[in-house]
Amino acid sequence: MFKRNFGMMLMILNFLFLFPLRSADKIAIVIKVIGEVDFERQSAGFKTIKPGSILENGDRLRTGKNGFAAIIFIDDKSTLKIKENSEVIISGSILQNTISKKIRLNQGTLRAQVTPQKKGGFTIQTAVSVASVKGTDFWLLSDALSGDQLIGIEGLVTFYNLISGDSISITIGNTGLSLADGSLDSFVTDPNTIPSDPMGDSGSSNELKIEFQDPAGEKKSLIIEYK
Repeated sequence: MFKRNFGMMLMILNFLFLFPLRSADKIAIVIKVIGEVDFERQSAGFKTIKPGSILENGDRLRTGKNGFAAIIFIDDKSTLKIKENSEVIISGSILQNTISKKIRLNQGTLRAQVTPQKKGGFTIQTAVSVASVKGTDFWLLSDALSGDQLIGIEGLVTFYNLISGDSISITIGNTGLSLADGSLDSFVTDPNTIPSDPMGDSGSSNELKIEFQDPAGEKKSLIIEYK
């Protein structure tokens, strides 16, 4: 088991990843995998992904039944937690060493714990809706039949319906509902509708744990502590 100071780790990540980003488009790291999780790069077919894997601009993640994946963006520690039966495309472009993050949720459920964005912003788009974020915590559930639900946990999210062009602000304790007929509404969240998070609130903790295998096949854990 290894421990590293996060500040130093972030400097290393900046050096290794941010400068080559213009050509390699490395934008995030997989920090947790449970069950069946696959990824696809440049339409080359899906492959199993493991903790510690580096994600590049345009990578597609897919979780199966009982699958779960958590990723952290290398510029600011913003975290995505992707639950079972979901498909997500991770995209990002570099703007002065900050990643402008654009996530496509084709189906399923995810939690976004977003560090306050200085430049570029953070958006998640489905077939029906767009969630625009500056820094907050929320769940987004997307279903072709029932539409999209955005559950506010912290902060504020601007929720757009792409059909009607309407938008509303979703705050803590409220849920937004966006449908394919263009309707958009909000209501007080029923606590029973909030999905369970296999990692709890660890996306905002002071410790990250990355599990991986060394060249000999032995399981290891990398613990990154930060202030």
